[in-house]
Amino acid sequence: MKNFILLIILFSIKGYAQNIDKLRIDSLITAIEINNQDIGSISIFKNNKEVYSRTFGEINIKALQKTQDLKYHIGSVSKMITATLIFKLVDEKKISLDDKLFSFFPDIPNSKKITIKNLLEHTSGLQNFVIKENNSQWLTKKATQKEIIEEIIKQGVAFQPGEKVFYSNSAYYLLTKIVESKYNSSYSTILEEKIIKPLKLKNFASFHHHNYNTIAPSYRYENGWIKVEDFYFENVIGVGDIASTMYDTNVFISQLFAGQIICITSLEKMVPADGSFFGRGLINLSFGGNELYGHYGDTYGSHSIVLFDIKNKTAISLVVNGERLSKDDFVYYLLNILYKNKRKLSERQIDGMHAELYTGIYSSVELPFKLKLSYGDQFLKAEVVGDSPFTLDKIGENKFEYFPAGITLEFNPSEKKMLMIQRGQKYQFTRDQ
Repeated sequence: MKNFILLIILFSIKGYAQNIDKLRIDSLITAIEINNQDIGSISIFKNNKEVYSRTFGEINIKALQKTQDLKYHIGSVSKMITATLIFKLVDEKKISLDDKLFSFFPDIPNSKKITIKNLLEHTSGLQNFVIKENNSQWLTKKATQKEIIEEIIKQGVAFQPGEKVFYSNSAYYLLTKIVESKYNSSYSTILEEKIIKPLKLKNFASFHHHNYNTIAPSYRYENGWIKVEDFYFENVIGVGDIASTMYDTNVFISQLFAGQIICITSLEKMVPADGSFFGRGLINLSFGGNELYGHYGDTYGSHSIVLFDIKNKTAISLVVNGERLSKDDFVYYLLNILYKNKRKLSERQIDGMHAELYTGIYSSVELPFKLKLSYGDQFLKAEVVGDSPFTLDKIGENKFEYFPAGITLEFNPSEKKMLMIQRGQKYQFTRDQ
């Protein structure tokens, strides 16, 4: 595995974003494929046109032929679609972001305080119905809406609305039901009328329009690829049920940012503000100073990410339905190809004098481990004390990132403070004396 990682790093250390380097992307994916690391599909758009696409992995897992019409489960990327439908309701003046959950679900804890805005941005305090006490995979079998609502009520709230950010599947389940209530129709039909037909998407569907003869199954590796029992997707409609080709997900996100689905004012509210990870239906991934917006998704066996770079008008959709190399690492190597040469090596490095502002041992009252910051090879490096170090890229003044783990470190050297941000969660560290 270590030799494989070194191999794909060699494939991805050069490249540039102005033109898509198809040969280098092919080399990366071929390395993944010949080492039997992942199964999946990728599409890249530039200026609203597909400039690269490929399916990869063990083509002869013999269940399905890999065709242009082969769809994949995209998991929580579905939340981006649900948020878009909520904003269509806002555009149509059928709801307001300040409307209270009580109007729709009065029995939900704190429903008189929780707003639609809170639900969208994961600040409601509601928790995660997908994981039930003593049964983390209960949704592989059909559950009723009553059972799911009862589980949401039973789990209660972890905090008051707006106090914290906590990724909530429960919030998006309720948003889906609000969409259905306001349009007086099923989610699948609403999706068809509001998204699929206007955008002319040919391979994009919610659960009730799934054709499982054209959807790739999910796999895990145990001395060979074996099928995974995935969600019964009716349980997670609007939360994680949509199946699509990567081409169609790129059409969707490109048209979303072109202002062709909701108005620009609503789109601006979806986008994360001030470097936050979560917006209202979109997440922010920073890579080397470049900002990309979209969403990620995971089912029990399928792992996806959809991103859009506004500045470069580039859309990236990736799904891995058989994962040994994580999708986060895959995307990291891919973005190295697309972006690395936009920033000179010297821009990512620091000198020894500046490194002294940051090096040392840091601890946090919120986390049970210490972080050691050191300097070597003109890079700042971090490690959980006792573990292997990882290299940080400088992305701004007193700001560094480690993309594969979604970590950003922001330093305040004069106060000996460091803020670690990972996937929207923030942790304050202090440098030990």
